Amino acid sequence: MARYNAMEETFTEVRVLGKPALFHDLRIDRSTVPKGLYLYEVRYDDEGLGDPVQIAKGIMVNHFGSIITREPIRLPPDGYLEIDPEKDWDFCDGDCRTVQKFMEKYPPARQKEKEQER
Repeated sequence: MARYNAMEETFTEVRVLGKPALFHDLRIDRSTVPKGLYLYEVRYDDEGLGDPVQIAKGIMVNHFGSIITREPIRLPPDGYLEIDPEKDWDFCDGDCRTVQKFMEKYPPARQKEKEQER
């Protein structure tokens, strides 16, 4: 199963659970995601509508894509967070297309906290 370098791909800016994220329909290699950002995979629905319905650290079946966030997503004990595609997911078509641009626009949460302490 091929995995792609996050720093070499072009993403779509989305909002997941009300927070900014980058989305790509490929599987991203976790080791290429910069420290301070978080990688998750998304599952689409079993009905074949193509709606994102679940977030986890890894998805094997019905892989919808990968998201990169600046804050961790709290997953339930089983590791799979159910989401409502109508309420929890929005293709906002923002201006971030690369991980670097995303980090400039939305500094990782820990980095932002350090800057505020200064």
